[in-house]
Amino acid sequence: MKIRNARNRQFYDYWQGLERAEGFDMPNRSSFRPEDIPSLLPNIIIYELISRDNIKIRLQGTAINERFGHDMTGANYLDYVADDRRQVASDAFWLMAQHPCGICAVLEHALSSGRNVSVESIGFPLRNDIPTLDGSEPNPIIVYQSNEIEDLKPFEFKSNERLELILVVERQIIDLGKGAPTFID
Repeated sequence: MKIRNARNRQFYDYWQGLERAEGFDMPNRSSFRPEDIPSLLPNIIIYELISRDNIKIRLQGTAINERFGHDMTGANYLDYVADDRRQVASDAFWLMAQHPCGICAVLEHALSSGRNVSVESIGFPLRNDIPTLDGSEPNPIIVYQSNEIEDLKPFEFKSNERLELILVVERQIIDLGKGAPTFID
């Protein structure tokens, strides 16, 4: 597996070391302690899989807020995906939760200024062991670390830039012990 960004490699190593409940391939959400990785927090995104049509952004780090021009916490991630790619994007998230695997992707973020930013994102599922108030099964959680492949100089950022679209350039499935499922992009 090729990981281009050193912070993404650090996140991968951290995720690998998280405690897993007996009989589970993925770590518990309760074992994920952001305070253990303070240098990675600005580039972290936590998603909650509400439904096939709603991938809620639960937390978005400050570096990502700056890159996108606004905080998307609470928004549906799929609203930032091209209409013809929404189903594939949703399927990729659900694949991670249902057949525990990770994904490392190279993405192009199209900004409102017309500028594109190349990003490498690496994500993994967490077993949501936090009980719900109504006793229902908790929604799956996916945690990503997202870093620019080539750092841009601050003067290139425009204060009114906003994320318009996310395009997948490359996607690798990461085997977490159950085999790497086939995914057609």
